[in-house]
Amino acid sequence: MKDIIPINDPKTVVLFSKLLKKTDLEHQLIVPSEVLKKYPILDQNGHVSKFIISFDKNGKRWEFPLATRNTGIYEKPSVPPASWHPFVAEYGLRAGDSVLFYTRRDDPANKIQVRGLRKTILFKGEESWVEV
Repeated sequence: MKDIIPINDPKTVVLFSKLLKKTDLEHQLIVPSEVLKKYPILDQNGHVSKFIISFDKNGKRWEFPLATRNTGIYEKPSVPPASWHPFVAEYGLRAGDSVLFYTRRDDPANKIQVRGLRKTILFKGEESWVEV
């Protein structure tokens, strides 16, 4: 899986990053299916389901249930609107922004961090991602 946000710090482990589309903002967050390999927990019905407990830049705790539906041969993971929309609203995320879920190797608690990012144009036309 190619991460959208380049993280050059060797202590950072990117779980996933995603360029947000209108559908991700107005409905549920569609999660890359590769994430299921990182959260292989089955519920009572045999479906993969788990909360991704994350912390934002202010230390606020966010609980995102990771649920899947089976369509064809691929499982389609998503974060439902009830837990996702408050995060979108709090950070004013919009189409073209990105969301980043990561951990740090030097964090003994191995907490998952979540950030909303927006692309900006720097001096001389260089692009950069900044936290919103």
